[in-house]
Amino acid sequence: MIFGPKTGECVQLWYAKAFAHLWPFHGRFGVVRIVGSGKPRNHGIEIDGKIVVVPCGNIKRAEK
Repeated sequence: MIFGPKTGECVQLWYAKAFAHLWPFHGRFGVVRIVGSGKPRNHGIEIDGKIVVVPCGNIKRAEK
């Protein structure tokens, strides 16, 4: 989980095992384009040219 992602950082979307099958972007990689600062703390992640709004707890750093 990332608490303070930087714009341009590569991340992976990750959901709990019990709910992962419900989310089409589970396991996908994207780039942080919008960093949220209020509550709830959501971020805009670009995946395949589209911006997806994701809660802070559902992103993790992409492993290199």
